[in-house]
Amino acid sequence: MAGSIINLFMWGYQDSYRIHIQILARDVLKKLGAPADAEVLLVGARRPGSKNANPICVEPEDGKWHLSLFEGLLDLVESTYKGHRLQNMFFGDEPSMRDKPEWMRRDSVRTSVSKALEAFDTKHNVTSFCGESRRIDDYYVVPVIQIPNDTFEQFPPLPSKTAVDSQSGCGFRSLIHAALYAVLHEATEELHNPDPGRFTHGSMRDAEEIIRIAAKDFLHTPGLSIERRYIHNDLFDALNLVSSLMYEGAKSIGQLILVDPDNEAVEFLAKFVEPVPFREPRWVRKVLQMAASGVGIVANSQYIYGLGRLKESHDSSSQDAFTVAFIDHYHWELYCGNQALLRSQYAVPKLPQEPFDKAAFLANYTRLFPLSSQDSGLHLWKLLRTQTSQEHGSMIVIAADAANEAKRLCKQGTSIVPTRLTESLLRSVSGIDGTILLDPNGFCHAIGIILDGEASDECTPSRGSRYNSGVRYVQMSSSHRLAIVVSDDRTVDIIPPIKRLCSRTRIEQCVVTLEAATLDNYHDSRNWLDDHRFYINAEQCARINAVIDRLDAVPKQVGLIYFGTERFEVDSDMDESYLID
Repeated sequence: MAGSIINLFMWGYQDSYRIHIQILARDVLKKLGAPADAEVLLVGARRPGSKNANPICVEPEDGKWHLSLFEGLLDLVESTYKGHRLQNMFFGDEPSMRDKPEWMRRDSVRTSVSKALEAFDTKHNVTSFCGESRRIDDYYVVPVIQIPNDTFEQFPPLPSKTAVDSQSGCGFRSLIHAALYAVLHEATEELHNPDPGRFTHGSMRDAEEIIRIAAKDFLHTPGLSIERRYIHNDLFDALNLVSSLMYEGAKSIGQLILVDPDNEAVEFLAKFVEPVPFREPRWVRKVLQMAASGVGIVANSQYIYGLGRLKESHDSSSQDAFTVAFIDHYHWELYCGNQALLRSQYAVPKLPQEPFDKAAFLANYTRLFPLSSQDSGLHLWKLLRTQTSQEHGSMIVIAADAANEAKRLCKQGTSIVPTRLTESLLRSVSGIDGTILLDPNGFCHAIGIILDGEASDECTPSRGSRYNSGVRYVQMSSSHRLAIVVSDDRTVDIIPPIKRLCSRTRIEQCVVTLEAATLDNYHDSRNWLDDHRFYINAEQCARINAVIDRLDAVPKQVGLIYFGTERFEVDSDMDESYLID
C-alpha cells in the first residue's frame, strides 16, 4: 500500500479486500464450470452525522463505475429506511429492539445500492449481486459482484417467481446464484474483522468449501418450493450418501421425485403405509432399487412416500416438483422438468454441461478435416455423446488415412467393409477391447484395433493405457487424426485438445481497456489477455506490447509491487475459425 493515494477513501485496505473477493469469486465460478468473468466493486455510503467530504465512495475509483451512478443514493437510503418493513415491528427482547435501527440501516444501504446499479446492469448486460452492508468508520460498505448475463444464457437459472413466491420463500434460482451469495457472505464476515483486507490468507473459506456450502444452500430450493412447512435439512449430503451406497453389488441408478405427495400431479403406483425417512440412508437405498424405468420414488425433502411418477399433464414451470436422477455410483443430477440444475459426482458439485462445447468441437472438426461436411461433424458429435453415456471405457479415432490404416493394422484388430457408424452400432462394437477406426465422414473401417506409435512428451504415467495409446497414435503421423477417449473412470479426453471459441468483441474490448490503463488499474485487462494469448492477432499484439513498454517505463513509487508482462506474440496455430461474433 506504500505510496498509494486513495481519493475515495473508506479504509486503508479497501483495494486488497476487493481484489481478494474478486479472485475468490472467479475461482468459485471456474471450479463450478462457468466462465470466470466476475468483477467486484465496493460502494460506500456515508453514515448519518459524518462530516466526511465524500458522500459516496467507490472502489476501484478508476471510473468504470462512475460516481454519477450513485447520485442521490443517500436520499434513497433515507427514504428506504423510513419505509422499512421493520419500522412497525416490535421484538420481545431488548437487544433486538436496540439492534433494529442498525439492521434497517444496513438493509436500506444494500437495497439502495442494488437499485442504483440497475441502469448500469441493463446498459452493460450484466447482473449485480449485492452483499450485506457493514459499517467501517464513516461508511456503510456494500461488496458487489457483477457477472455477464451471457453466463446465464449458457447456464439458465430457474425463472423468477411472482412477488407472492419471493426468493426467501423458494430458495435460489441457480447454483451460480447460491455460490455468489456464499462468496458475498464470506465478504461480509471479513468486514467484521479489524482492517479487512490486511490479512487475506486464511481469513476466508477457499473456493471448494464455498462451492460445497452453495450446493447445500441450493438443495434447500426444492423443499422451499414444494413444502408448505419446510424444515431445513441437509438434502445434498443425504443424496450423496444414498448415491454412494451399493445394494447387493448394484449401483444407485434410478429416479427420485421431490414433490408434495398430495400434489395432484403425482400418480402413485404403490404408497407406503409408513413413510421412509431420509435419515435412514440404507433404507432409502433399498427403496431406490425398486425404481424401474419410468417409475421413481416419490418424496419430499424428509420422507419417501412410495413409488410413482408425475403425470404427463404436469407443468414444470410451476416449480412444484423436482427430480433427482441417480446416474452412476456416487453420481446424480438435479432437474426441474427437463432443465438440469446441478450435478454431483463423488460429492463434488458442478454445473451440468456437456463434457465439451459443441460449437468448439464442430469448429475443431472442420479445421482438422476440411473436406468433411457439416453433417459429418454433427454425426460425430452425436457419437461422442453416445460414447460418453456408456458405463465402460472406449476409444474412437477419426483419421484422414483411415482406409490405409485399417489395412496396415489388420493383424491388430478386425477390418470391416466401410460402414457408417450409427449410435446403436457404436454401443455394440465398443463393448470389446481396442479402438474403433473411422474416416472423417463417419464410416467405420475397423474395430478392436490395437494402436501403435512411439512414446512422446504428451504421454503421462498418471493416465491409463487407452489415453496414452491415443496420444501416441495421433502424434505419430502427419495425417490429421482425432481421438475421443473415454476412460473407465468416465474421464473424457479429445486428442488433440479442443480450444474453446473466443469472442472477437471481448478481445478488442480488453485491448482497448488496457491501452487506457495506468499502474493502478491495468491488472484485470492484462490478466485476461494473458490467459487468452492464443487468440490475439498481430495488430493486437503490437498494441498490447506498446502498453507493456509504456507501463514498464513509468517511474514506480517506493514500495509498489509491479509484475512485468511477457511480450505477446502471434500463435502460428491461430486462425479466424477460433473466433466468434
